[in-house]
Amino acid sequence: MAGEFNGSGSMFSGTPGEDINQAVSEAMGGLSMEDLLKSVSKPESAAEDNLDPSRPMRGGRPKAAAPDAPAANSRDRRGRVIAIRDRSIFVDLGGKSQGVVPLEQFMEHDEEPIIGQEYEFTFTGYDNREGLVMLSRRGAVNHGSWDELHEGDVVEGMVTGSNKGGLEVTINNIRAFMPAGQVDIRFNSDLNALVGQKIKCQVIEVDRSDRKLVVSRREILEQQAAIDREKTWGELATGQIREGVVSSVQAYGAFVDIGGVDGLLHVSAMSHTRVADPTKVVKPGDRVQVMVLAVDQEKKRVSLGLKQLQKDPWSSAVEDFPVGMVTESTITRLMDFGAFAELSPGVEGLIHISELSTHRVSHTGQVVKPGDKVQVKVLAVDLEKKRISLSAAQVQRDAAPHAAEPSSGSAGSGASAGTAPSATNTPAKPSGKPAKKIALRGGL
Repeated sequence: MAGEFNGSGSMFSGTPGEDINQAVSEAMGGLSMEDLLKSVSKPESAAEDNLDPSRPMRGGRPKAAAPDAPAANSRDRRGRVIAIRDRSIFVDLGGKSQGVVPLEQFMEHDEEPIIGQEYEFTFTGYDNREGLVMLSRRGAVNHGSWDELHEGDVVEGMVTGSNKGGLEVTINNIRAFMPAGQVDIRFNSDLNALVGQKIKCQVIEVDRSDRKLVVSRREILEQQAAIDREKTWGELATGQIREGVVSSVQAYGAFVDIGGVDGLLHVSAMSHTRVADPTKVVKPGDRVQVMVLAVDQEKKRVSLGLKQLQKDPWSSAVEDFPVGMVTESTITRLMDFGAFAELSPGVEGLIHISELSTHRVSHTGQVVKPGDKVQVKVLAVDLEKKRISLSAAQVQRDAAPHAAEPSSGSAGSGASAGTAPSATNTPAKPSGKPAKKIALRGGL
């Protein structure tokens, strides 16, 4: 027989050597010898590309990391409290992972952990002996060594010194630096006031190679201010009396922090008296009691008042300055239509230009100037509109007849001396001009 069939149905033909070569070629499926050697030397290369290098080589070959696994540098965890024992809180992190966090870190925020409740945590390490993930309550104070400190950790330290650049802070025997711009929410010109105080701050930079640690107190204050702000906006209402701290003073008024919310204390609401310089009433850092005058939740604006908590001097103006009373006043302002005069602190009246003098006045500056003391007479009092009409001319007119009367001693001095007019005296000339003759019409 010239040929035989192989297992695949092909027929061998020719010499035995040629038949063997043909069988090998069919078994290789068209692959070259080089391709075959590469596939044997590197098996399962596709799976190796997906291996997780962070996983330890325990129990043989590591498995490929899941596509949705969290990043290796992610330190945020969310877990559910499952037990509280021995001042420790045990947390279920999902799967077979359990974590532990100190109970004190909840107490710092006056917060009591609830079993079954989920919270946000930060990964700090791993306890190989117990098989537990070490956690920290987000925002809790962390006292750790260089290896335990990470960006975002909240730590507590002692301010040991200050310079133009910022503060020197010692945290668990580790020296840290706090830039001046990170000390407070607003610019703080007196950094020495914090020296010797224990403060809470947040780690913003860790450089272990250079042993450099940078912290920020501003981050903590801003977080607390956000919490206070939300609470205050929910409680604010017109008519409330609140205590605040003056944060800044402007020409038009002052801003007062009333719990994370800055309200405007306008210059017109500072005092019942006229205020030319707000810094003479309040200064940054002053603690003041203010009344909430208006709240705009949409625009996030609050108007405050200070004089509303003081006695209104106009409440007794009718009794203090009745109509017809003559009193001394101080000129405060000049206007085209008259001059304002202060009768008592907080109570001003208007002297109209027609009531400034008995003679005609073209402008107020001809007669008075600010600071002058002037006797005035009260003409009218309007308590509702807080207006008092005054007159300086009436006082002058009332005093004029008394000044024109002759004294009692000079009236009969000539008769008592018994003297007679001298004969040589020339007769007195008639006073006035002679009467003008008027010609009669038509003649005589």
